[in-house]
Amino acid sequence: MVDIEKIEKRTIQSFYEDGLTEIALSIILFLLGGYFVAQAVVPDNSRWGAELSGLFILVIVSAAFLVNRLLRFLKRRITYPRTGYVTFKKKEPSRMRRIATAAVAMIISGSLAALYSISPSLKVLYPAVNGLLFAVAVLLVANKVGLARFFVLSAASAVIGLAVTVAGIGDLKGIGVYYLFFGAAVLVSGLVALVVYIRRFPRPSPDASEGPDAR
Repeated sequence: MVDIEKIEKRTIQSFYEDGLTEIALSIILFLLGGYFVAQAVVPDNSRWGAELSGLFILVIVSAAFLVNRLLRFLKRRITYPRTGYVTFKKKEPSRMRRIATAAVAMIISGSLAALYSISPSLKVLYPAVNGLLFAVAVLLVANKVGLARFFVLSAASAVIGLAVTVAGIGDLKGIGVYYLFFGAAVLVSGLVALVVYIRRFPRPSPDASEGPDAR
Protein backbone atom coordinates (compact mmCIF):
# COMPACT_ATOMS: atom_id res chain seq x y z
CA MET A 1 0.00 0.00 0.00
CA VAL A 2 1.37 3.41 -0.96
CA ASP A 3 1.99 5.69 2.03
CA ILE A 4 0.94 9.06 0.61
CA GLU A 5 1.80 10.93 3.82
CA LYS A 6 5.34 9.51 3.82
CA ILE A 7 5.84 10.43 0.15
CA GLU A 8 4.55 13.95 0.79
CA LYS A 9 6.90 14.43 3.75
CA ARG A 10 9.87 13.13 1.74
CA THR A 11 9.00 15.56 -1.06
CA ILE A 12 8.92 18.48 1.38
CA GLN A 13 12.20 17.29 2.93
CA SER A 14 13.88 17.39 -0.47
CA PHE A 15 13.16 21.13 -0.70
CA TYR A 16 15.01 21.84 2.57
CA GLU A 17 17.70 19.17 2.15
CA ASP A 18 20.26 21.51 0.55
CA GLY A 19 20.24 24.05 3.40
CA LEU A 20 19.76 26.99 1.03
CA THR A 21 16.50 28.04 2.68
CA GLU A 22 18.28 28.43 6.01
CA ILE A 23 21.11 30.39 4.40
CA ALA A 24 18.56 32.73 2.82
CA LEU A 25 16.65 33.09 6.09
CA SER A 26 19.88 33.90 7.95
CA ILE A 27 20.37 36.95 5.70
CA ILE A 28 16.98 38.32 6.77
CA LEU A 29 17.78 37.62 10.42
CA PHE A 30 21.13 39.43 10.12
CA LEU A 31 19.41 42.44 8.53
CA LEU A 32 16.82 42.49 11.33
CA GLY A 33 19.53 42.15 13.95
CA GLY A 34 21.56 44.98 12.46
CA TYR A 35 18.47 47.16 12.19
CA PHE A 36 17.41 46.73 15.84
CA VAL A 37 20.94 47.17 17.17
CA ALA A 38 21.32 50.36 15.12
CA GLN A 39 17.95 51.61 16.35
CA ALA A 40 19.01 50.98 19.94
CA VAL A 41 22.37 52.70 19.54
CA VAL A 42 21.31 55.75 17.49
CA PRO A 43 19.56 58.46 19.59
CA ASP A 44 15.83 58.82 18.86
CA ASN A 45 16.03 62.60 18.51
CA SER A 46 18.77 62.44 15.91
CA ARG A 47 18.30 62.57 12.14
CA TRP A 48 19.37 58.94 11.72
CA GLY A 49 17.07 57.82 14.53
CA ALA A 50 14.01 59.30 12.80
CA GLU A 51 14.99 57.77 9.47
CA LEU A 52 15.60 54.34 11.00
CA SER A 53 12.10 54.32 12.49
CA GLY A 54 10.57 54.80 9.05
CA LEU A 55 12.79 52.26 7.30
CA PHE A 56 11.57 49.13 9.08
CA ILE A 57 8.88 48.12 6.57
CA LEU A 58 11.17 48.98 3.65
CA VAL A 59 13.96 46.84 5.11
CA ILE A 60 11.65 43.85 5.63
CA VAL A 61 9.98 44.02 2.20
CA SER A 62 13.24 44.63 0.32
CA ALA A 63 15.07 41.89 2.22
CA ALA A 64 12.28 39.36 1.60
CA PHE A 65 12.18 40.21 -2.12
CA LEU A 66 15.95 40.08 -2.65
CA VAL A 67 16.43 36.94 -0.57
CA ASN A 68 13.65 35.17 -2.47
CA ARG A 69 15.37 36.02 -5.76
CA LEU A 70 18.71 34.85 -4.37
CA LEU A 71 17.19 31.57 -3.17
CA ARG A 72 15.72 30.87 -6.61
CA PHE A 73 19.06 31.65 -8.26
CA LEU A 74 20.99 29.32 -5.92
CA LYS A 75 18.40 26.57 -6.36
CA ARG A 76 18.83 26.76 -10.14
CA ARG A 77 22.61 26.73 -9.92
CA ILE A 78 23.14 24.17 -7.14
CA THR A 79 20.06 22.05 -6.44
CA TYR A 80 18.15 21.50 -9.67
CA PRO A 81 21.13 20.19 -11.69
CA ARG A 82 21.78 17.60 -8.96
CA THR A 83 18.41 16.33 -7.81
CA GLY A 84 15.88 18.08 -10.01
CA TYR A 85 12.97 20.02 -8.60
CA VAL A 86 9.43 19.56 -7.45
CA THR A 87 6.66 22.08 -7.93
CA PHE A 88 3.93 22.22 -5.34
CA LYS A 89 0.37 22.95 -6.27
CA LYS A 90 -0.49 26.32 -4.83
CA LYS A 91 -3.64 26.37 -2.76
CA GLU A 92 -5.45 29.55 -1.97
CA PRO A 93 -5.79 29.83 1.82
CA SER A 94 -9.35 29.40 2.96
CA ARG A 95 -11.27 32.27 4.52
CA MET A 96 -11.19 30.59 7.93
CA ARG A 97 -7.42 30.11 7.67
CA ARG A 98 -6.88 33.78 6.83
CA ILE A 99 -9.08 34.80 9.75
CA ALA A 100 -7.23 32.44 12.09
CA THR A 101 -3.85 33.78 10.97
CA ALA A 102 -4.97 37.37 11.46
CA ALA A 103 -6.42 36.49 14.87
CA VAL A 104 -3.18 34.88 16.04
CA ALA A 105 -1.16 37.89 14.84
CA MET A 106 -3.53 40.26 16.64
CA ILE A 107 -3.38 38.20 19.84
CA ILE A 108 0.42 38.15 19.82
CA SER A 109 0.67 41.87 19.06
CA GLY A 110 -2.00 42.71 21.63
CA SER A 111 -0.33 40.57 24.27
CA LEU A 112 3.02 42.31 23.73
CA ALA A 113 1.37 45.74 23.83
CA ALA A 114 -0.53 44.84 27.00
CA LEU A 115 2.64 43.50 28.57
CA TYR A 116 4.42 46.77 27.88
CA SER A 117 1.51 48.97 29.06
CA ILE A 118 1.13 47.06 32.32
CA SER A 119 4.80 47.36 33.15
CA PRO A 120 7.26 49.04 30.79
CA SER A 121 10.09 47.34 32.65
CA LEU A 122 8.85 44.01 31.27
CA LYS A 123 10.01 45.03 27.80
CA VAL A 124 13.38 43.57 28.76
CA LEU A 125 11.66 40.20 28.21
CA TYR A 126 11.21 40.91 24.49
CA PRO A 127 14.30 38.89 23.44
CA ALA A 128 12.97 35.87 25.32
CA VAL A 129 9.51 36.35 23.81
CA ASN A 130 11.00 36.56 20.32
CA GLY A 131 13.07 33.48 20.99
CA LEU A 132 10.08 31.48 22.15
CA LEU A 133 7.88 32.61 19.24
CA PHE A 134 10.54 31.63 16.71
CA ALA A 135 11.07 28.36 18.58
CA VAL A 136 7.39 27.50 18.20
CA ALA A 137 7.41 28.49 14.50
CA VAL A 138 10.51 26.41 13.74
CA LEU A 139 9.11 23.51 15.77
CA LEU A 140 5.97 23.50 13.61
CA VAL A 141 8.16 23.39 10.49
CA ALA A 142 10.29 20.63 12.04
CA ASN A 143 7.19 18.50 12.72
CA LYS A 144 6.01 18.97 9.14
CA VAL A 145 9.39 18.42 7.47
CA GLY A 146 10.85 15.83 9.83
CA LEU A 147 14.47 17.05 9.65
CA ALA A 148 16.41 16.74 12.91
CA ARG A 149 18.35 19.98 12.47
CA PHE A 150 15.13 22.01 12.62
CA PHE A 151 14.37 20.60 16.07
CA VAL A 152 17.87 21.71 17.11
CA LEU A 153 17.24 25.20 15.71
CA SER A 154 13.95 25.40 17.60
CA ALA A 155 15.73 24.66 20.87
CA ALA A 156 18.55 27.07 19.96
CA SER A 157 16.06 29.90 19.39
CA ALA A 158 14.55 29.49 22.86
CA VAL A 159 17.96 29.20 24.53
CA ILE A 160 19.41 32.25 22.74
CA GLY A 161 16.36 34.39 23.55
CA LEU A 162 16.47 33.45 27.23
CA ALA A 163 20.25 33.90 27.40
CA VAL A 164 20.06 37.40 25.91
CA THR A 165 17.32 38.32 28.39
CA VAL A 166 19.27 36.98 31.37
CA ALA A 167 22.36 38.88 30.19
CA GLY A 168 20.38 42.12 30.57
CA ILE A 169 21.34 43.53 27.18
CA GLY A 170 18.09 45.47 26.88
CA ASP A 171 14.94 45.45 24.81
CA LEU A 172 15.68 46.73 21.29
CA LYS A 173 19.39 45.96 21.49
CA GLY A 174 18.56 42.59 23.02
CA ILE A 175 16.18 41.77 20.18
CA GLY A 176 18.89 42.75 17.70
CA VAL A 177 21.48 40.58 19.43
CA TYR A 178 19.01 37.69 19.50
CA TYR A 179 18.45 37.96 15.73
CA LEU A 180 22.21 38.14 15.09
CA PHE A 181 22.97 35.06 17.19
CA PHE A 182 20.01 33.07 15.92
CA GLY A 183 20.87 34.12 12.39
CA ALA A 184 24.38 32.76 12.94
CA ALA A 185 22.93 29.45 14.17
CA VAL A 186 20.63 29.22 11.14
CA LEU A 187 23.52 30.06 8.80
CA VAL A 188 25.77 27.36 10.30
CA SER A 189 22.93 24.83 10.03
CA GLY A 190 22.37 25.76 6.38
CA LEU A 191 26.05 25.66 5.46
CA VAL A 192 26.57 22.25 7.08
CA ALA A 193 23.49 20.90 5.28
CA LEU A 194 24.74 22.39 1.99
CA VAL A 195 28.19 20.77 2.33
CA VAL A 196 26.60 17.40 3.10
CA TYR A 197 24.19 17.80 0.17
CA ILE A 198 26.95 18.68 -2.33
CA ARG A 199 29.05 15.73 -1.23
CA ARG A 200 26.09 13.38 -1.35
CA PHE A 201 24.89 14.56 -4.76
CA PRO A 202 27.84 15.54 -6.98
CA ARG A 203 27.00 17.68 -9.97
CA PRO A 204 26.59 15.35 -13.00
CA SER A 205 28.96 15.78 -15.93
CA PRO A 206 27.47 17.29 -19.13
CA ASP A 207 27.57 13.92 -20.91
CA ALA A 208 26.16 11.94 -17.97
CA SER A 209 22.75 11.73 -19.61
CA GLU A 210 24.19 10.02 -22.62
CA GLY A 211 24.36 6.25 -22.60
CA PRO A 212 27.64 4.33 -22.71
CA ASP A 213 27.03 3.53 -26.38
CA ALA A 214 26.44 7.13 -27.37
CA ARG A 215 28.30 8.15 -30.49
